[in-house]
Amino acid sequence: MKPIIQFAIILIIGSVIVLGTTSLVNLIREPEIKVSEKIVEVNKVIRQPDCGNNFNDYQFLVNKGQFLTLVKEKNTYASNGAFINGFNVNINRSGDGKIACGFLYIKTRINGKGLDENYDSVYINPNGFGGQILRTKSLSIENKEENKTQVLLPLNSISYLPTLPYNPNAQDYEISNWVNLLNTGDKVNFQIGLSALDSRGYIDEITLAYKCWDSSTGQETQDCQLSLDK
Repeated sequence: MKPIIQFAIILIIGSVIVLGTTSLVNLIREPEIKVSEKIVEVNKVIRQPDCGNNFNDYQFLVNKGQFLTLVKEKNTYASNGAFINGFNVNINRSGDGKIACGFLYIKTRINGKGLDENYDSVYINPNGFGGQILRTKSLSIENKEENKTQVLLPLNSISYLPTLPYNPNAQDYEISNWVNLLNTGDKVNFQIGLSALDSRGYIDEITLAYKCWDSSTGQETQDCQLSLDK
């Protein structure tokens, strides 16, 4: 029985050693580091493209072909409360893109001179959101042509007087966003005339220059076009 007892004692001692070693290893083992992934959703801010704020910026868009001339080299004036040779034009917008920004450019004269600053005015009214264009709100135009009146306004901030008389210092003027107007539908009607009694009134040019964009991505595109009804 003695060898059996010795063998049992050896087994017991071995088991104790194994258990002790395992416990010691667990004690000195580096703790398991659990890494949790945290997903943060970032809201992307979509910014509408900007067109600038001076005549060079306007000319840049024209040179790229992104413009539409509404009236060019036409005689027009007013008599007895009505426009003589006034214009009624429809602007169509096509393509998947939207108008991002742009400019309204006006160049006009009367008998070889600029308009009278206090009385004469250019009337542009798209779908009831316009009137006598307030020239004092014009952006900077360097090297203006002599003997002509030139006006440059941002398309998203057109200042105007809805009714006569024209007053360059008026404080009760209104402001319309023609960018939104052009994007609202596929067609916009523009009524245009020169509010001046002199029959030698002349509109050299009325032009819209514009930039297109994808409103879902904020990227500038070429996928929009303005055109006139033929």
